[in-house]
Amino acid sequence: MGDDFVDLVGVVRLTEIRKPFVPQNDVEHNRWHYRDLETMARVTGAEQIFIDADLASTIPGGPIGGQTRVTLRNEHMQYIMTWYGLCAATSYMWYAKFIKRIV
Repeated sequence: MGDDFVDLVGVVRLTEIRKPFVPQNDVEHNRWHYRDLETMARVTGAEQIFIDADLASTIPGGPIGGQTRVTLRNEHMQYIMTWYGLCAATSYMWYAKFIKRIV
């Protein structure tokens, strides 16, 4: 590629609606608590596009990628216990209702 092009890999994000307990964005101090693309574009003079770039897309003097933290909850054990517990309870109720009468 030539010097005029940069490869950018990331995820395009949409505007977020402010949740009830999230503070308002502080535009004067450049503190953003949620994505408001319209206001961000107006303040920076840029297009209304927000890209979460990956770390490999970082270039010297340019945007620093890899800043977004993605933390997914891992509650598989809780789900396993819930569904097996429901299965056991239902099996017991079925046994008590139908099988116990036959025996």
